[in-house]
Amino acid sequence: MDTVVDPARAIGELYEVGEIRAFEFTQLGTTIGRSWGRYGGTVVQAGETLHRIETRVELLPPGSKPVRWASELLVDGEGNLVGGWERSMAAQLSFAVDPGDAMLRIEADAGLPQIEREELAYDPGTAFMGYMSTIHEELMFGARELVLGENEWRLISLSAGRADPWSATVEKKGTTVVLDTSLGEEIWFEDGRINRIEVREDELVVTTMAHPRWPEWEVIGPKGLKYQKPADASFSIRPVELPGQPGEAGLAGEVLVPDPDTHGPGPYPGVVFLNGSVSADRYGFAGPPAVDLGYHEMTDALANAGFVVIRYDERGIGESEQAPMSWAGQRGDAQRAFRTLLVQAEVDPDHILAIGHAEGGWRALALAAMRPREIVGVAMLATPGRGYRELFAAQPDVLAALESGEGLPPNLEPMAQWYGEILQEDPDALIFRARVPMWLAQGGQDFEVDPVKDVSALEASATKHKRKLTVARFEHLDHHFKATDGTSNHASYLEERPVDRRFLKALVAWAENAAK
Repeated sequence: MDTVVDPARAIGELYEVGEIRAFEFTQLGTTIGRSWGRYGGTVVQAGETLHRIETRVELLPPGSKPVRWASELLVDGEGNLVGGWERSMAAQLSFAVDPGDAMLRIEADAGLPQIEREELAYDPGTAFMGYMSTIHEELMFGARELVLGENEWRLISLSAGRADPWSATVEKKGTTVVLDTSLGEEIWFEDGRINRIEVREDELVVTTMAHPRWPEWEVIGPKGLKYQKPADASFSIRPVELPGQPGEAGLAGEVLVPDPDTHGPGPYPGVVFLNGSVSADRYGFAGPPAVDLGYHEMTDALANAGFVVIRYDERGIGESEQAPMSWAGQRGDAQRAFRTLLVQAEVDPDHILAIGHAEGGWRALALAAMRPREIVGVAMLATPGRGYRELFAAQPDVLAALESGEGLPPNLEPMAQWYGEILQEDPDALIFRARVPMWLAQGGQDFEVDPVKDVSALEASATKHKRKLTVARFEHLDHHFKATDGTSNHASYLEERPVDRRFLKALVAWAENAAK
């Protein structure tokens, strides 16, 4: 018979109404985050008495603003999840357990047109936890009978939308229960309370905060991204389909056509705009979490300057059909966009520019090499100057996995084909084949493309192959040519900021000169 070292408790017995639990996360002596939990008392729903558990969490990335999120969950008297939500500026998750089919349904609204939905089996006794929500972990132990030796159950990560087996070896040291968990944690638990957590492999320590106060800040959910044509727009928008070969996925986009009353009669020079992100739509809305990459501001500015511009949804995004994530496929999609632009009646077929952001700059170079008569210039916006083999050289295990397609980290698995193909791309060879004037724009606060190493590599290639390359540096701008107060990171991308006007002016000036 198992020896019980800590009994299960009813939720109403664990906390006083309004009681606050707070925890501090420290790594290598630096505070990297804090987590608060509060028992909000009971509510009656469909005749059942439920208990409300609230959380507030903040992550403290160095040199950046805190990243914050909140949640509110409803649980029954035994600690089983009934419903609730989790919210950050990146996404809002809604949870609902249907006892009829024993399923947990999760809806994720990231501010994008589509709502992501996930279903997970949820039987009574299944545990749950939000990211860094330590009160959920405390609740998990307090509501369960802990026995000496092995303990195991199923654990759902609410933030990640996944379920995994969970286990812990339990021992008793005096009045303290010590759990050595399958997540690499050592947890000190006593009288229904977590006192300390250590994750030795990560050198992370979680400790309780004395006399905690509930944070005054609130968390607003993601702002929905929606394109609005500029008030001063001197162009019209025409939806188009990008014709492909039989069996190819349908691609959808639109052509921006200058207004003849403002820009005079055509034909007008053209621009093929190529996204850098595989998950972006024609406006540069990507995610989740929802991020405005600013592409619509760039293409709108070019159209307002008198260019016919084509922009389109990447495969599987927006109105474009699903297709394999393929770098070779994306290069083919760029050709489809070019051909679609070329047949527009308003376009001067001998004066077309290819403009690409990030790896979209590589596609622009490849397109210019294939269509040397029509494409008269290439703009590379924050484009890498080094190939992916060089970029991954410091991670030989990851590089080997990318080459073989086996043993990839879970976050890279959906992109295995794309990475395998782009590993073969050589920026130096692309520069050699593109015999057109080139413009390279680079932000000084870009953490994705090195403002020194990548720019120098592209300059060296242009010099070696005697290609005309003009470099424009914008020291206070990030990867998306938006102003940033400090070092940019993925969290700063979520902040609502416009594309820098000086950059847009420089982009338009280059385009006007290149298209003459």
